[in-house]
Amino acid sequence: MKIAILGAAGFIGRAAAVELSRRPEVGELILVDYVIRDAKRLAKALSPKCRFAMADVGKTRELERLLAGIDAVAAAAGSCGEHETPLLLACASMGVAAASIGDGTLSDADRDAISGSFRAAGVPAVAGCGMMPGWTDLLAAHFLGPDRAAPPPERERYLFFSPDRFGGYEFMRSLARRTGGPSGVPRGAPAGRYFTWTGGASIGVPEGRAGARLSRISGAAGKLGPVGIEFAGALLLWLRGSLAGPRGAPAAVAGVAAGDPFARVEDPHGNLGAALFAEAAVRLAARPKKGIGLLPLPELIGREEAEAIAARSGARIVTG
Repeated sequence: MKIAILGAAGFIGRAAAVELSRRPEVGELILVDYVIRDAKRLAKALSPKCRFAMADVGKTRELERLLAGIDAVAAAAGSCGEHETPLLLACASMGVAAASIGDGTLSDADRDAISGSFRAAGVPAVAGCGMMPGWTDLLAAHFLGPDRAAPPPERERYLFFSPDRFGGYEFMRSLARRTGGPSGVPRGAPAGRYFTWTGGASIGVPEGRAGARLSRISGAAGKLGPVGIEFAGALLLWLRGSLAGPRGAPAAVAGVAAGDPFARVEDPHGNLGAALFAEAAVRLAARPKKGIGLLPLPELIGREEAEAIAARSGARIVTG
Protein backbone atom coordinates (compact mmCIF):
# COMPACT_ATOMS: atom_id res chain seq x y z
CA MET A 1 0.00 0.00 0.00
CA LYS A 2 0.97 3.62 -0.56
CA ILE A 3 0.43 6.09 2.28
CA ALA A 4 1.17 9.82 2.55
CA ILE A 5 1.77 11.56 5.90
CA LEU A 6 0.97 15.27 5.96
CA GLY A 7 2.96 17.15 8.59
CA ALA A 8 5.53 14.37 8.69
CA ALA A 9 8.18 16.48 10.44
CA GLY A 10 5.94 17.40 13.40
CA PHE A 11 5.66 15.65 16.77
CA ILE A 12 2.89 13.19 15.79
CA GLY A 13 3.83 12.97 12.11
CA ARG A 14 7.42 11.99 12.85
CA ALA A 15 6.41 9.24 15.30
CA ALA A 16 3.78 7.94 12.86
CA ALA A 17 6.40 7.91 10.08
CA VAL A 18 8.67 5.73 12.20
CA GLU A 19 5.77 3.35 12.88
CA LEU A 20 4.61 3.15 9.26
CA SER A 21 8.12 2.74 7.85
CA ARG A 22 8.39 -0.50 9.83
CA ARG A 23 5.11 -1.96 8.61
CA PRO A 24 5.72 -4.65 5.92
CA GLU A 25 2.36 -3.95 4.26
CA VAL A 26 3.39 -0.34 3.52
CA GLY A 27 5.27 -0.45 0.23
CA GLU A 28 5.72 3.30 -0.22
CA LEU A 29 5.57 6.10 2.34
CA ILE A 30 5.51 9.74 1.23
CA LEU A 31 6.58 12.19 3.94
CA VAL A 32 5.02 15.58 3.24
CA ASP A 33 5.88 18.75 5.13
CA TYR A 34 6.13 22.46 4.47
CA VAL A 35 9.74 22.33 5.68
CA ILE A 36 11.12 20.13 2.90
CA ARG A 37 14.58 19.90 4.51
CA ASP A 38 13.15 18.15 7.58
CA ALA A 39 11.01 15.80 5.48
CA LYS A 40 14.04 14.87 3.36
CA ARG A 41 16.24 14.23 6.39
CA LEU A 42 13.56 12.03 8.00
CA ALA A 43 12.92 10.04 4.82
CA LYS A 44 16.62 9.26 4.36
CA ALA A 45 16.98 8.25 8.01
CA LEU A 46 14.02 5.84 8.06
CA SER A 47 13.82 3.53 5.06
CA PRO A 48 14.39 3.21 1.30
CA LYS A 49 10.60 2.94 0.97
CA CYS A 50 10.25 6.59 2.07
CA ARG A 51 10.00 9.53 -0.31
CA PHE A 52 9.54 13.20 0.58
CA ALA A 53 7.59 16.16 -0.79
CA MET A 54 6.71 19.71 0.13
CA ALA A 55 3.17 21.08 0.38
CA ASP A 56 1.23 23.84 2.10
CA VAL A 57 -1.80 22.13 3.64
CA GLY A 58 -3.72 25.39 3.35
CA LYS A 59 -3.56 25.17 -0.45
CA THR A 60 -5.92 22.54 -1.81
CA ARG A 61 -4.33 22.36 -5.26
CA GLU A 62 -0.94 21.55 -3.77
CA LEU A 63 -2.53 18.67 -1.85
CA GLU A 64 -4.40 17.30 -4.82
CA ARG A 65 -1.26 16.96 -6.96
CA LEU A 66 0.21 14.71 -4.24
CA LEU A 67 -2.79 12.42 -3.87
CA ALA A 68 -2.78 10.62 -7.21
CA GLY A 69 -2.24 6.91 -6.63
CA ILE A 70 -2.32 7.20 -2.83
CA ASP A 71 -4.25 4.53 -0.91
CA ALA A 72 -4.63 6.58 2.30
CA VAL A 73 -3.59 9.92 3.79
CA ALA A 74 -2.51 10.32 7.40
CA ALA A 75 -3.15 14.01 8.16
CA ALA A 76 -1.19 15.50 11.06
CA ALA A 77 -0.43 18.88 9.53
CA GLY A 78 -0.92 22.28 11.08
CA SER A 79 -3.70 23.37 13.39
CA CYS A 80 -6.67 21.03 13.06
CA GLY A 81 -9.07 23.89 13.74
CA GLU A 82 -7.67 25.76 10.74
CA HIS A 83 -7.00 23.00 8.23
CA GLU A 84 -8.79 19.75 9.08
CA THR A 85 -12.04 20.33 7.18
CA PRO A 86 -10.55 21.58 3.85
CA LEU A 87 -7.84 18.93 4.05
CA LEU A 88 -10.32 16.08 4.45
CA LEU A 89 -12.58 17.51 1.74
CA ALA A 90 -9.58 17.60 -0.61
CA CYS A 91 -8.93 13.91 0.08
CA ALA A 92 -12.58 13.07 -0.57
CA SER A 93 -12.52 14.99 -3.85
CA MET A 94 -9.67 12.75 -5.01
CA GLY A 95 -11.30 9.55 -3.72
CA VAL A 96 -8.53 8.93 -1.18
CA ALA A 97 -9.22 7.48 2.28
CA ALA A 98 -7.97 9.67 5.13
CA ALA A 99 -7.21 9.52 8.84
CA SER A 100 -6.90 12.82 10.68
CA ILE A 101 -5.20 13.26 14.04
CA GLY A 102 -7.99 15.70 14.92
CA ASP A 103 -8.50 17.64 18.11
CA GLY A 104 -12.26 17.53 18.58
CA THR A 105 -12.97 20.90 16.98
CA LEU A 106 -15.01 19.73 13.97
CA SER A 107 -18.52 21.20 14.07
CA ASP A 108 -21.58 19.05 13.38
CA ALA A 109 -22.03 20.85 10.06
CA ASP A 110 -18.42 20.14 9.06
CA ARG A 111 -18.71 16.49 10.06
CA ASP A 112 -21.86 16.12 7.95
CA ALA A 113 -20.21 17.78 4.95
CA ILE A 114 -17.05 15.66 5.27
CA SER A 115 -19.00 12.44 5.70
CA GLY A 116 -21.21 13.23 2.72
CA SER A 117 -18.18 13.92 0.53
CA PHE A 118 -16.50 10.63 1.44
CA ARG A 119 -19.73 8.70 0.95
CA ALA A 120 -20.11 10.25 -2.50
CA ALA A 121 -16.53 9.21 -3.28
CA GLY A 122 -17.16 5.69 -1.96
CA VAL A 123 -14.22 5.71 0.47
CA PRO A 124 -13.89 5.81 4.29
CA ALA A 125 -12.30 8.35 6.63
CA VAL A 126 -11.85 8.81 10.37
CA ALA A 127 -11.16 11.96 12.39
CA GLY A 128 -9.73 12.21 15.88
CA CYS A 129 -7.07 9.48 15.94
CA GLY A 130 -4.79 10.78 18.71
CA MET A 131 -5.02 10.67 22.49
CA MET A 132 -8.08 12.93 23.05
CA PRO A 133 -10.13 12.36 21.00
CA GLY A 134 -8.93 9.00 19.80
CA TRP A 135 -7.94 6.85 22.75
CA THR A 136 -10.67 8.42 24.87
CA ASP A 137 -13.21 7.30 22.24
CA LEU A 138 -11.84 3.75 22.26
CA LEU A 139 -11.83 3.63 26.06
CA ALA A 140 -15.42 4.85 26.24
CA ALA A 141 -16.63 2.38 23.60
CA HIS A 142 -14.67 -0.75 24.58
CA PHE A 143 -13.33 -0.50 28.15
CA LEU A 144 -15.55 1.68 30.34
CA GLY A 145 -17.57 -1.14 31.84
CA PRO A 146 -21.29 -1.81 32.36
CA ASP A 147 -22.17 1.91 32.35
CA ARG A 148 -20.34 2.65 29.11
CA ALA A 149 -23.66 3.33 27.41
CA ALA A 150 -23.89 6.64 29.30
CA PRO A 151 -24.39 9.43 26.75
CA PRO A 152 -21.29 11.48 25.85
CA PRO A 153 -22.27 14.57 27.91
CA GLU A 154 -22.11 12.39 31.06
CA ARG A 155 -18.62 11.14 30.28
CA GLU A 156 -15.64 12.96 31.71
CA ARG A 157 -12.65 12.92 29.35
CA TYR A 158 -9.15 14.09 30.14
CA LEU A 159 -5.59 14.15 28.89
CA PHE A 160 -2.74 14.29 31.41
CA PHE A 161 0.75 14.89 30.00
CA SER A 162 4.35 15.63 30.94
CA PRO A 163 5.28 18.80 28.98
CA ASP A 164 8.93 17.82 28.71
CA ARG A 165 8.08 14.63 26.76
CA PHE A 166 4.75 15.09 25.01
CA GLY A 167 3.43 17.45 22.35
CA GLY A 168 4.83 19.67 19.63
CA TYR A 169 4.35 23.30 18.67
CA GLU A 170 0.75 22.93 17.49
CA PHE A 171 -0.20 21.23 20.75
CA MET A 172 1.48 24.01 22.75
CA ARG A 173 -0.42 26.57 20.68
CA SER A 174 -3.66 24.81 21.53
CA LEU A 175 -2.78 24.96 25.23
CA ALA A 176 -2.42 28.73 25.03
CA ARG A 177 -5.58 29.08 22.95
CA ARG A 178 -8.00 26.63 24.56
CA THR A 179 -7.05 26.05 28.20
CA GLY A 180 -9.65 27.40 30.63
CA GLY A 181 -9.87 27.77 34.37
CA PRO A 182 -8.94 25.20 37.04
CA SER A 183 -11.00 22.00 37.31
CA GLY A 184 -11.07 19.03 39.67
CA VAL A 185 -9.05 15.85 39.20
CA PRO A 186 -11.13 13.45 37.07
CA ARG A 187 -11.94 10.01 38.48
CA GLY A 188 -9.14 7.54 37.78
CA ALA A 189 -6.74 10.27 36.63
CA PRO A 190 -3.16 10.83 37.87
CA ALA A 191 -2.65 13.46 40.55
CA GLY A 192 -1.79 16.87 39.15
CA ARG A 193 -3.25 20.23 38.23
CA TYR A 194 -6.21 20.16 35.83
CA PHE A 195 -7.89 22.79 33.69
CA THR A 196 -11.04 22.92 31.56
CA TRP A 197 -10.69 22.08 27.87
CA THR A 198 -12.82 22.18 24.74
CA GLY A 199 -16.02 20.11 24.77
CA GLY A 200 -16.19 19.67 28.53
CA ALA A 201 -12.91 17.75 28.73
CA SER A 202 -9.99 18.42 31.07
CA ILE A 203 -6.26 18.87 30.48
CA GLY A 204 -3.79 18.05 33.27
CA VAL A 205 -0.10 18.42 34.05
CA PRO A 206 2.07 17.49 37.05
CA GLU A 207 2.13 19.85 40.02
CA GLY A 208 5.06 22.24 40.18
CA ARG A 209 6.45 24.43 37.43
CA ALA A 210 4.27 22.93 34.68
CA GLY A 211 1.07 23.51 36.65
CA ALA A 212 2.06 27.05 37.65
CA ARG A 213 2.95 28.10 34.10
CA LEU A 214 -0.15 26.58 32.55
CA SER A 215 -2.22 28.29 35.24
CA ARG A 216 -0.75 31.69 34.37
CA ILE A 217 -1.36 31.14 30.66
CA SER A 218 -4.94 29.93 31.19
CA GLY A 219 -5.67 32.98 33.32
CA ALA A 220 -4.48 35.29 30.55
CA ALA A 221 -5.93 33.35 27.61
CA GLY A 222 -8.71 35.84 26.93
CA LYS A 223 -6.28 38.76 26.93
CA LEU A 224 -3.43 37.33 24.89
CA GLY A 225 -4.83 37.84 21.39
CA PRO A 226 -3.46 36.03 18.32
CA VAL A 227 0.11 37.29 18.72
CA GLY A 228 0.14 36.52 22.44
CA ILE A 229 -1.13 33.00 21.83
CA GLU A 230 1.64 32.33 19.31
CA PHE A 231 4.22 33.70 21.75
CA ALA A 232 2.82 31.64 24.65
CA GLY A 233 2.88 28.45 22.56
CA ALA A 234 6.47 29.09 21.50
CA LEU A 235 7.44 29.88 25.10
CA LEU A 236 5.95 26.63 26.40
CA LEU A 237 7.84 24.69 23.73
CA TRP A 238 11.09 26.50 24.53
CA LEU A 239 10.76 25.95 28.29
CA ARG A 240 9.56 22.34 28.11
CA GLY A 241 12.89 20.96 29.30
CA SER A 242 12.37 22.66 32.65
CA LEU A 243 8.82 21.29 33.08
CA ALA A 244 9.65 17.68 33.93
CA GLY A 245 7.18 15.73 36.04
CA PRO A 246 8.02 13.38 38.91
CA ARG A 247 10.34 10.45 38.25
CA GLY A 248 8.51 7.52 36.69
CA ALA A 249 5.53 9.58 35.48
CA PRO A 250 4.20 8.52 32.05
CA ALA A 251 4.56 10.89 29.12
CA ALA A 252 0.77 10.95 28.74
CA VAL A 253 -2.42 9.43 30.14
CA ALA A 254 -5.79 9.57 28.37
CA GLY A 255 -8.90 8.66 30.31
CA VAL A 256 -12.67 8.70 30.49
CA ALA A 257 -15.17 8.18 33.33
CA ALA A 258 -18.94 7.82 33.53
CA GLY A 259 -19.84 8.17 37.20
CA ASP A 260 -17.83 5.60 39.15
CA PRO A 261 -16.56 3.40 36.26
CA PHE A 262 -13.42 4.71 34.59
CA ALA A 263 -10.85 3.61 32.04
CA ARG A 264 -7.46 5.09 31.20
CA VAL A 265 -4.44 4.27 29.08
CA GLU A 266 -0.98 5.09 30.38
CA ASP A 267 1.57 5.96 27.70
CA PRO A 268 5.11 5.84 29.12
CA HIS A 269 6.92 7.07 26.00
CA GLY A 270 4.51 9.52 24.34
CA ASN A 271 4.10 7.47 21.13
CA LEU A 272 0.69 5.91 21.70
CA GLY A 273 -1.32 8.57 19.85
CA ALA A 274 0.94 8.23 16.82
CA ALA A 275 0.66 4.43 16.95
CA LEU A 276 -3.15 4.65 16.84
CA PHE A 277 -2.96 7.23 14.05
CA ALA A 278 -0.68 4.99 11.97
CA GLU A 279 -2.87 1.91 12.56
CA ALA A 280 -5.95 3.82 11.41
CA ALA A 281 -4.20 4.85 8.19
CA VAL A 282 -3.14 1.26 7.47
CA ARG A 283 -6.64 -0.07 8.08
CA LEU A 284 -8.19 2.54 5.82
CA ALA A 285 -5.68 1.79 3.08
CA ALA A 286 -6.44 -1.94 3.36
CA ARG A 287 -10.23 -1.35 3.34
CA PRO A 288 -10.94 -4.10 5.91
CA LYS A 289 -14.64 -3.19 6.01
CA LYS A 290 -17.17 -1.93 3.52
CA GLY A 291 -17.99 1.24 5.45
CA ILE A 292 -17.72 4.56 3.63
CA GLY A 293 -18.04 8.14 4.79
CA LEU A 294 -16.72 9.50 8.10
CA LEU A 295 -16.60 6.43 10.36
CA PRO A 296 -16.53 6.37 14.17
CA LEU A 297 -13.04 5.35 15.28
CA PRO A 298 -14.33 2.48 17.51
CA GLU A 299 -15.94 0.97 14.41
CA LEU A 300 -12.52 0.79 12.75
CA ILE A 301 -10.51 -0.25 15.83
CA GLY A 302 -12.06 -2.87 18.14
CA ARG A 303 -11.14 -3.79 21.70
CA GLU A 304 -8.63 -6.49 20.76
CA GLU A 305 -6.98 -4.23 18.20
CA ALA A 306 -6.74 -1.41 20.77
CA GLU A 307 -5.14 -3.76 23.30
CA ALA A 308 -2.61 -4.89 20.68
CA ILE A 309 -1.67 -1.29 19.77
CA ALA A 310 -1.20 -0.42 23.44
CA ALA A 311 0.93 -3.52 24.05
CA ARG A 312 3.22 -2.75 21.09
CA SER A 313 3.79 0.75 22.48
CA GLY A 314 4.50 -0.43 26.02
CA ALA A 315 1.29 1.21 27.25
CA ARG A 316 -1.13 -0.05 29.88
CA ILE A 317 -4.95 0.07 29.90
CA VAL A 318 -6.48 0.33 33.39
CA THR A 319 -10.17 0.04 34.26
CA GLY A 320 -11.97 0.46 37.57
